[in-house]
Amino acid sequence: MASPIDPRWRSGGLCEKSREKAKVELNETDESRVEGVAALRERIQQHTVENEDFKLVKDTDAFLIAFLRARKFDVDRAFKLLLNYHAFRIKHADIIDDTTLDTVRPVLEQGISCMFGDRDAEGKRMIMFRPARIDPQRMHMQDALRTLIYVLDRVIEDEETQVNGFVFVQDFADMTLTKVMMFDRRRASVVMELFQDAFPARFKGFNVVNQSTLFSVVWTLARPFMKQKLRDRFHMHGADRESLFSQIPQADAPAELDGGRPAYDPSDVLSFLSSLEGASA
Repeated sequence: MASPIDPRWRSGGLCEKSREKAKVELNETDESRVEGVAALRERIQQHTVENEDFKLVKDTDAFLIAFLRARKFDVDRAFKLLLNYHAFRIKHADIIDDTTLDTVRPVLEQGISCMFGDRDAEGKRMIMFRPARIDPQRMHMQDALRTLIYVLDRVIEDEETQVNGFVFVQDFADMTLTKVMMFDRRRASVVMELFQDAFPARFKGFNVVNQSTLFSVVWTLARPFMKQKLRDRFHMHGADRESLFSQIPQADAPAELDGGRPAYDPSDVLSFLSSLEGASA
């Protein structure tokens, strides 16, 4: 029998606070959900007639609502995002296809891509990225990217996460030139494409900490692929914790950065992902 899914990862619906946020910020009502899904299905059906090879990754109302929420129930924009999402997966099949829990387990266990179970005070899900933990003899930056996509795909099915979004912390402590050189234009473009145009999520902020002058190499690679809206959501803090806490309250920041949130525990997210595999078996 499959283990029950921890409600911190799958809420089973929206709390009253999130329902109000969805109404105010996303134009979501009972009527807009029904009408939006119907309109989106109509667009998909027409697109499938004209493009016989097109097939939804998942054909459920819950899947489609994620795209509507990500685009504030604007059906035209939600449909474009859905097409981008599927095109992204075809374009980058070498990264996405055949990914399993065993594939991503080493990255999660090493604490390179860290997904926390508890949301912050505003309901956002936190992800921490620590590239210095990559062992170039065992893995590459592409493994970290593959893991990020794999986990995002599973966490975004939670309705609270769809409404409240994600906040990122990129910790560049202990980066060496060798590890900085693992970043390249292709990986930078893939990440920016994912965040801006190809995933049904609300990415609310990106906080860079402990960066040295070497970070300028990474920023130079990524910046040309950023739209202004995304650039405005990047905050450079260095070692200044007060600056970090101005964006992420200290109570919500991870213990690794002098915050009140418990330190990252890989067994937490691995248990969640394992429960999903058991549920689908």
